[in-house]
Amino acid sequence: MFARRRRLAAALAALGFAGALPTALVAQAVPPPATTVAAADPASEPASVDLLMAEIRRLQVAIETLQTELAESRRQTAEVQQALQALRAELEEEQQLLDSTVSGLEQVKVESGSKYRVRLFGMALMQMVSARGSVDNIDLPILAMESIPGDSGGNISAAVRQSFIGLAVFGPKFGGLDTSGDLRLDFFGGFPAVNDGLSAAGLRLRTMSIAADGRYVSIRAGQEAPFFSPLSPTSLANTAYPAMSSSGNIWAWTPQIYVERRFERSEESTVTLRAGVLDALTGELPAGEYSRLPTAGERSRLPASAVRVGWRRRRGERTAAGGAGVYYSRHNWGFERMVNAWAVAGDVEVPVGSRFAFSGEFYRGVAIGGLGGGAHSSVLFQGSPDEPSSVVHPLRSIGGWAQAKYTATPKLEFNLAMGGDRSRPRWFGGLLEPPSNEVPSASRNASAFLNLMYQARSNLIFTVEYKRLWTRRFDGRAWLADHVGLGGAIVF
Repeated sequence: MFARRRRLAAALAALGFAGALPTALVAQAVPPPATTVAAADPASEPASVDLLMAEIRRLQVAIETLQTELAESRRQTAEVQQALQALRAELEEEQQLLDSTVSGLEQVKVESGSKYRVRLFGMALMQMVSARGSVDNIDLPILAMESIPGDSGGNISAAVRQSFIGLAVFGPKFGGLDTSGDLRLDFFGGFPAVNDGLSAAGLRLRTMSIAADGRYVSIRAGQEAPFFSPLSPTSLANTAYPAMSSSGNIWAWTPQIYVERRFERSEESTVTLRAGVLDALTGELPAGEYSRLPTAGERSRLPASAVRVGWRRRRGERTAAGGAGVYYSRHNWGFERMVNAWAVAGDVEVPVGSRFAFSGEFYRGVAIGGLGGGAHSSVLFQGSPDEPSSVVHPLRSIGGWAQAKYTATPKLEFNLAMGGDRSRPRWFGGLLEPPSNEVPSASRNASAFLNLMYQARSNLIFTVEYKRLWTRRFDGRAWLADHVGLGGAIVF
């Protein structure tokens, strides 16, 4: 009997199971001391062997199960390692950005005349563009134009002048409100009359704001988009001017001051009320390159005024919003020719599911050429504008824009937008003329674009955009133009 047990233990060791068997089981396979052997019952030997074989089979099943679980664990570990590598790459990018920011602050500190913090920001934007037909500006077209004799019918070019820089300052508390301000400049200010003038564009003031913000109240002053019309379509190719400029978007950067009061209806819903005054711009061209004379709105000695009521609701990362505004100003076009200018406007932002969002703006008004919605002045004259007997005809305008946004991934989005403006006098009694210092206006102007925007890194963005323009003059002539742009930008 003991000889058979020894042979069985030797066989198990040869098969490699002895090291995996429990200590108690191996001890059973090893012959007991002589005194114990002598006391063993020969009749129990077959039962002991059967139990031992059953235990071996159970251990084999357990080993196979452990091997399967080990393989699955290794697969899951590999997936976790891949995810950790991707996360490590993102963290390294963020760390590099943070290190660069900290290094920049330490080595090239932005200092101010006060003790308060100042931040530099901006965007370096490079564009390659191509146009078919004639446009008013090949870098950022707003109007389709008549082609001149001998024109090639299109062009291809490159530009960087939509790049911009800005400074933000964070000031002290004043009356319980946090004060701040910012100033933004770009290079869309025209070209010097020199050989390299096309690549030496001039600096231009875009916007400026001074703000005092509390939990429920904000006071803002400066030059910004009209506070009663805050939205614009999404387009990197339209940076120097907001997208749909002169095609249904009220955007013109205007000196203004207003107060905003917020009412929190719930943790997710807020109602806002804005009221303030604006410079009564009319769309007239400047009197000269270095001098400023009052326009018709400013000659009335009454600032423009506006009110807006808005609503915003946020659920998770999705936000729905809307609002409506009213605008009024008074114009004096000389010789007591007074015009009451007004506008009503509405805007909306609506998310649809997790990937789609729709937004838009609609307006209607009279003599609102200074707000940027259409490619026209505020009025036309029946006769010479300099003659007291000439009749002034305010232009009645209707327009707006709409945009659909599709967010394919957190880094990739598509935007489809279209808009237009139609402006005409109440009646057309023959040939009407714009104010003496203006170019001929457009009675209808519309545009549409489709763009792709890809955020390769947190501060690196690429875009492709196709744009079409339709323009009709008051004399009935009309033109079409197409524009394609490729762009890349570094945000800092």
